[in-house]
Amino acid sequence: MSAKVTVTDMVVAYAVLADASNACDAVDEVVVAADSWKAAIDLMRACGYRKVPKHPARNNVDRDAVEVAYATSGKVFRRRFGSKAPWVPVSHSGRD
Repeated sequence: MSAKVTVTDMVVAYAVLADASNACDAVDEVVVAADSWKAAIDLMRACGYRKVPKHPARNNVDRDAVEVAYATSGKVFRRRFGSKAPWVPVSHSGRD
């Protein structure tokens, strides 16, 4: 699942992805704000996420995800899929 919304001049990209461990049950919700969808998915890939979609499937992202990503554009945030845990930043070398 992937989605994007545009807020002023930024794209907020959201995707459900396998994390860098590639364990079959290790799935994260990932969100980032960037200048474009391509820039956003490049940031996700730099953090070790695999199979990042080339195109978004939807045009709506949950409000809490938009707020955290837009507040710190260029920074990738994650949380375990389906949890209501707070979003946490991810380093560009992998998960924090």
